[in-house]
Amino acid sequence: MSFNDFTGSRDVAVRLQHSLQRERLAHAHLFAGPRGSGKIAMATTLAQALNCLQKEHDACGRCEACRQIAEETHPDVHWVRPESKSRRIQIAQIREFERAVSLKAGTGRMKVGIIVDADCMTEPASNAFLKTLEEPPDRTIILLLTAEPQRLLPTILSRCLRISFGATRAARTPEQERALSLLVEFTSAQPRGIVNVYRLHTELTKLLVEMKGKIEEEADEVDPHKELDPEAREKLEAERAAQMEGEYRGVRELVLEEIYTWFADVLLCVSGAEAPALAHTDRWADLQRAAAGLSHERAAAHLEAVERIRDALARNIIEPFALEVGLLKLI
Repeated sequence: MSFNDFTGSRDVAVRLQHSLQRERLAHAHLFAGPRGSGKIAMATTLAQALNCLQKEHDACGRCEACRQIAEETHPDVHWVRPESKSRRIQIAQIREFERAVSLKAGTGRMKVGIIVDADCMTEPASNAFLKTLEEPPDRTIILLLTAEPQRLLPTILSRCLRISFGATRAARTPEQERALSLLVEFTSAQPRGIVNVYRLHTELTKLLVEMKGKIEEEADEVDPHKELDPEAREKLEAERAAQMEGEYRGVRELVLEEIYTWFADVLLCVSGAEAPALAHTDRWADLQRAAAGLSHERAAAHLEAVERIRDALARNIIEPFALEVGLLKLI
């Protein structure tokens, strides 16, 4: 199956192929969406495109590598699914998965690990898997597929580039709506200059600060550690701080996904896509204005700038600096 064969998730297919062409794939992706939204088919096609013997940045579906991946017999593409009786992914499965992806690729160019229904990982399995995300093996792409991302550990969510699937995508959060309004205002400005960039930078930074503050305030309202001795309290406070950071990274990733998806839609509009192929079908007129006068090369460069922001934040670059460097490339 080729990326061109996807219609219901056309925006996702275009974004993934664009990242492939520019060698900008994240080491871990979270495919989130309802059952039947095409997550497994997209994961299979991405694995094929990474290892196809006939095509560059796409899957032919006919070569030996593509056939093996479709049949789930390729030695460098590893699948994990919940066990049939318990409907859980056990720690032993994750240990075997870690061992498999740590080995050098055999016949393929890239190793791919695909975890179906990742939200079914047990707590020990999730903790073990987190170590793989923190220290990903070389030349390995990990794909987590889930219909219930909220059941995953915040620390796992924060280390994956999230891509939403399905015509019935979850409603945007208030933070995503606010970011979207800022993007509409920014991309509608003609001409778009440095003043517009720094206005967007200021507002996005303010949004992120408010998001982190909200999480910290909610955590302070419930303090179960008041009666503990100082040593135990210090240890639990450190754990709580790590949990809050993971939660913040998770909600930040939703905002970053909104920004990325917006510029991916602009690129699709420049390429002549119709409204049904877009993630922001409700913003068709705004997207048309944003795409007006842009070349395909410029629209692709804007999308790459957002990818670089996500990469920088994943590597713990200071937020305002990462945003400033990336947003300046949008002029």
